[in-house]
Amino acid sequence: MASGRRIPFSGILLVVFGGLFLADQLGAIAFGHVFTTWWPALLVLAGLLNLLERPVSVFTPIIMITVGAALLLSNLGYMKFASVWRLWPLVLIAMGLNIVFTGGKGKG
Repeated sequence: MASGRRIPFSGILLVVFGGLFLADQLGAIAFGHVFTTWWPALLVLAGLLNLLERPVSVFTPIIMITVGAALLLSNLGYMKFASVWRLWPLVLIAMGLNIVFTGGKGKG
């Protein structure tokens, strides 16, 4: 590997999750059930990483964190799944506000 070259975090995640799913398929570990419950945490993590890398752009990370947290709370039984989806108009409102405040330049 050449010095100064960054390894894409998304590539590492794909390799790790691919290995975990392969191990699950081969019966070495039981990863499928864990993943079906905890996958929304990846949205929260991605949103947080996005905020850290590009703190000026907050719209997309906040949406990712909010949706991920709501889905995770639903999966863990703290919220009813149906109640999470009743809030979908908030996404439209947030998108509209993003366009209004960025002048439609898509900086979110």
